Amino acid sequence: MLKLKNKRGKIDLGIKLCKNCTKEYHESDNFNWSCKTHKSDFGGEMWWCCGKKDEKAPGCKTAKHEFKDDEDDEERVKS
Repeated sequence: MLKLKNKRGKIDLGIKLCKNCTKEYHESDNFNWSCKTHKSDFGGEMWWCCGKKDEKAPGCKTAKHEFKDDEDDEERVKS
């Protein structure tokens, strides 16, 4: 119940959750370079897509944040 209350408050404030990078954002601050993710998996020593050695290195692929809707989660569970 508490999780639902917190979520409702964030929606009312205009805070959204990105389905790619899982960061919170405001649509007014969503630019083409806001969401940073990697194109491939971390191979143990480096990211295969860009060669960065730190597992927590910022992503090499930039884009706008994409809104994570609860319906997206429900569809995955059904499939």
